[in-house]
Amino acid sequence: MYVLAIDGGGTKTSAVICDELGNVYAKVVTTRSNPTAMGIQYFRSTIHDILQNLQQQNSQVFAAIDSCFAGMAGVKELQAEEVVEAIVRQYVPKTAPVIVDNDALIALYAGTLGQAGIVQIAGTGAITMGYDREQHFHRVGGWGYLFDDEGSGYDLGVQVLKAIFQSYDGRGDPTALTDVVLRYFSVENVPQLIERIYGEEHPRTVIAPLSKYVFDVAEEGDPVAIKIIEDASKKYYVAIKACYAHMTWEEGKVPVVLVGGVFNNETYFVPKLQQFAQADEIPLQFMAPVLQPIGGAVIAAFKQINIQIASEFVGDFQRNYERWK
Repeated sequence: MYVLAIDGGGTKTSAVICDELGNVYAKVVTTRSNPTAMGIQYFRSTIHDILQNLQQQNSQVFAAIDSCFAGMAGVKELQAEEVVEAIVRQYVPKTAPVIVDNDALIALYAGTLGQAGIVQIAGTGAITMGYDREQHFHRVGGWGYLFDDEGSGYDLGVQVLKAIFQSYDGRGDPTALTDVVLRYFSVENVPQLIERIYGEEHPRTVIAPLSKYVFDVAEEGDPVAIKIIEDASKKYYVAIKACYAHMTWEEGKVPVVLVGGVFNNETYFVPKLQQFAQADEIPLQFMAPVLQPIGGAVIAAFKQINIQIASEFVGDFQRNYERWK
């Protein structure tokens, strides 16, 4: 059995053709495919290019695809599922089911391997999503960068900039973040940051990368950076708790998968999150994913045609996916 899996994010898009043993037959890694951060025509063009590329790599296997699952950022917000499905339908066999859903689902499956749980995503954007024993979905947050996406890379970047400007004005404490960000933008003083921030690029593209410096500076003991991380931890927990409360769970620990670039620094968050959960006596088990999100998309594609992956799938897929150029 062959599946087509797509992981479309705000930074990059991955797509793969794979079987239930973890063998990879075609692979594409390309630019972002979030319709909320790009024109719809460019979005359409990106999806077409991905599918054509996969088809060219292995036309025989492509023609035999049994299922397709695309987990994509932004499609729910713009109700773009039908756009993606219509494009995919032009390429895959008519008998293959095609499902387009939020990328949070494949991020969850990258940790639970298709089982119930909660996923907290903190990448360019942020969203919390649960999938319970009754196969009900519940979403918390992720309502867009203008007023939500709390704890996202973009949100952390905004907090960094707020701290820098407030420190410059005398409204906030001094912070080592100032010198780090000035060097990042290659400017000499704080007012010059404005021109760099309010340029032609999308705000998320400019601001989200600043989040990585919070952890570097916190490591040096900077109180402002440490507080930004602590505040983010609380935001995640509030969202996770709300998601948990809305759903029905089996006895025992509920897995919470922490996914996204912000959680590359998971050691800053897991102890604090576990502390919050223990204080509320909520049985949550925080974990890192065992697969990349594209692996979660593969599992979702097989799940929708009731195919169980082999026990060796995780290791075999990871190796084959990394080796494929």
